[in-house]
Amino acid sequence: MSTRASRIDLHVHTTASDGTWSPEELVAAAVHRGLTALAITDHDTTDGIAPARAAARGTALEVIAGVEINTDYQAREVHLLGYFIDYEDPGFTALLRDQRRFRLERARRILTKLERLGVPVKEVEVLKNAAGATIGRPHIARVLVETGRVAS
Repeated sequence: MSTRASRIDLHVHTTASDGTWSPEELVAAAVHRGLTALAITDHDTTDGIAPARAAARGTALEVIAGVEINTDYQAREVHLLGYFIDYEDPGFTALLRDQRRFRLERARRILTKLERLGVPVKEVEVLKNAAGATIGRPHIARVLVETGRVAS
């Protein structure tokens, strides 16, 4: 029996949602750091799992299929993590599609509030910043910083 502890990360976001690194970059970093397992848990999407698994092929890294689903419980936002999911299940992918639609609607409400506050941000700017990823508040924040509307 090995006495060496396994190193794992069970909550990682890729550029498929609001992460900074692509699935391939995350896998390379995990392998470089000696991790044995990595769970891709993007917000309301599983789009990063297949590319991460492809990038990990031939390495000792196990890529765990995961997801982070945002929901409300007793008037509070809750982030629910799922692991070892069937990310190709049609019913599940439909649920995630609905979640992403909700995220876009929430982003539009945020943009409306910003407009009322005198800080207009166009939806097209946010969509361009997200580059096809699941829309999140960080995408709006990045547009605000990149366009000089706020300092940080």
